[in-house]
Amino acid sequence: MHAACRGDLDALQALLARRARALARLGERLDCPVAPLQATIPARLRLRLRIDASGRTCFSPPRSHALDPVAWCGLAHPRLNSLLAALPPLPTDLASVELRTDGERTVLAGTTRRPRHAGGVSSQLRRLDLPVDGIAVNGRRVRGDVDLRMRVDGIEHRLGPTTFTQVQRDTNDRLVAVVSAAVEALEGCSLLDLYAGCGNLSFGMAARGLDRLTTVESAPGAVADARRTARAHGLAVDIRTGDAGAFAAGDAFFDVAILDPPRAGAPGVLAQLCLTRPRGIVYVCCNPRILERDLRPALEAGYRLRSLTPLDMFPLTEHLELVAVLARD
Repeated sequence: MHAACRGDLDALQALLARRARALARLGERLDCPVAPLQATIPARLRLRLRIDASGRTCFSPPRSHALDPVAWCGLAHPRLNSLLAALPPLPTDLASVELRTDGERTVLAGTTRRPRHAGGVSSQLRRLDLPVDGIAVNGRRVRGDVDLRMRVDGIEHRLGPTTFTQVQRDTNDRLVAVVSAAVEALEGCSLLDLYAGCGNLSFGMAARGLDRLTTVESAPGAVADARRTARAHGLAVDIRTGDAGAFAAGDAFFDVAILDPPRAGAPGVLAQLCLTRPRGIVYVCCNPRILERDLRPALEAGYRLRSLTPLDMFPLTEHLELVAVLARD
């Protein structure tokens, strides 16, 4: 990400070659062909930035305390770049901000260094003439409209400032299409969606006529947004607040499961899913090493890895999103 924003083309070309080699090795280890990677450079819809002692917005390289002030990013949506260029120094009691856009609205969502700073930071941000549609601090609205609108697979989502969204709209649409096609090929009728967020992956399928959809998500904001969306579209969804990582066999009825865990993965979850012998499992993962670890219980339980599809969710970085489809033999 940082190299891309600096325009370091040699480093980016080397990075692309490393990703291609890594995908080839992954396919060999898992004995499964990897679909071709469609590299893209769409505009990022959100940027997470740290705040330095002068109130400047900064990138921070992974595993580093260094702060690199930024006023422009080559991968960002034009609305975010316009905002970056216009931002004055921000309150230094902010630890970080996330700049978010849906292409029409722009939101600044800040996180304070300590909870007790929220009131003072909110007052300071109200006094600043920030060119945004809404401001939130620690998840609470400060002013304006802090909800984004995202249309995914025919579903209009309204998302609050703490709800996770994928950074690339076009690649997210492709992700949803790949997952939906996999569920259809597995002939799933009763779907379990773990780490479901706002229903990004599954609500479109529910609208097309699943017999049953159960979602599990721990983030209260995402759960509230999912319930609001389900009501607005008249979807019959069993939306549960809970830790998807603690799912145990028998907690829900399903014949196909999908899961999209955070980067740490879902250790032990596939072992529980396989105990009830579903038709298949669709696993979305952004860490190939974690993917291999988490798939092992399913492969040992007699499931076959049907396909691996990489998605360029984080263009010009080391990271790739992978969709693994497991089918019961």
